[in-house]
Amino acid sequence: MVSSTGRFFSTLPGTPFAALVPAMHATLSMRTPVEDREDVFHPAPLATLRPNMGACFELYLGMPGRSGMRYILFKGAQTELTERKKRELIENGVKTLYVKDAEAGDYYTYVDRAVGQVLKSEKMSPAEKSAVLYETSQSLVKSTFERPDSPLIMSANKKVVAHTVASITAEPAMLRAMVSLFSYDYSLYSHCVHVSIIGSGLALETGSWKPDDVREIALGFLLHDIGKCRVRADILRKPGMLTAWEIREMEKHPDLGVNLMSEHNAVWPEAIEIIRNHHERLDGSGYPRHLGSQSITLESRICSVADVFDAFTSYRAYKPAMSGYNALRLILEKLTHELDDDIVHLLIHRLGPNARQPV
Repeated sequence: MVSSTGRFFSTLPGTPFAALVPAMHATLSMRTPVEDREDVFHPAPLATLRPNMGACFELYLGMPGRSGMRYILFKGAQTELTERKKRELIENGVKTLYVKDAEAGDYYTYVDRAVGQVLKSEKMSPAEKSAVLYETSQSLVKSTFERPDSPLIMSANKKVVAHTVASITAEPAMLRAMVSLFSYDYSLYSHCVHVSIIGSGLALETGSWKPDDVREIALGFLLHDIGKCRVRADILRKPGMLTAWEIREMEKHPDLGVNLMSEHNAVWPEAIEIIRNHHERLDGSGYPRHLGSQSITLESRICSVADVFDAFTSYRAYKPAMSGYNALRLILEKLTHELDDDIVHLLIHRLGPNARQPV
């Protein structure tokens, strides 16, 4: 069933790929698994895999088994991932492949290199480049929520954030192109990417940091909600209003995030501060410590504005999405005591209805 020569898993002529999955699973159930169940595998979302860009590592299909996930070799290290094979996976509902822990470093290096090549391409438009950067960022955030302790994933996040900041700095049209990709349908992972993009643009607009420093604090924008991976799923996914107890549990996520990210030496203290204080408000009404304006850093204020703006413009089960114009108007009318007015006006200047790049 699995090629020992490192070729792609082959299907019988005329047999749909998806139709073979149950047969593969049944066969594996009757014999020793292809891979030791003790092996650690890292998710490699298809969004991070660019065809014909030198994916020189093994890729595995993950299949649920009676005793947990089992992994079947899909592509050997010496075999290139082609556009046809990737399209075949997508058409059959496969969104994620897997790499063994021993090759995870090679995979994340490949992701960085592939994104870099795309962004340097003179043949691709800002919209096309933005789509690659957006999809890669979202996929890496999802992997981070699944394995927040992984130094390899954290390093990959830092690199994709660096690509984001460098792209916005080099091509002003990139910010608008990335914002145009924002979906009105809320997901925790897309929200983190939205805040990272908006926050990075605002941080550059202030002129308070060099681009290299923005790259470091932008990791805090990207992972501001990482503590939610330690909040109960039923609370996170609840479609209606939370109870008082559920609200208290949700309000623990900034501190939970700080605890997780403090384990990574590569995460700057400024990024940690963003994670800790992105829900604090200038009038002391925020959480978890009810800080006043004098205790909230500029980068945390930027994250707060980006966070609120994206929350207002995203669809939730309990509220419709607002237009960018109406969201900015509501912030100016109702939240002037909570959010930094200068940052809000920077957002209007950069993305507002009368800006160079209107929402």
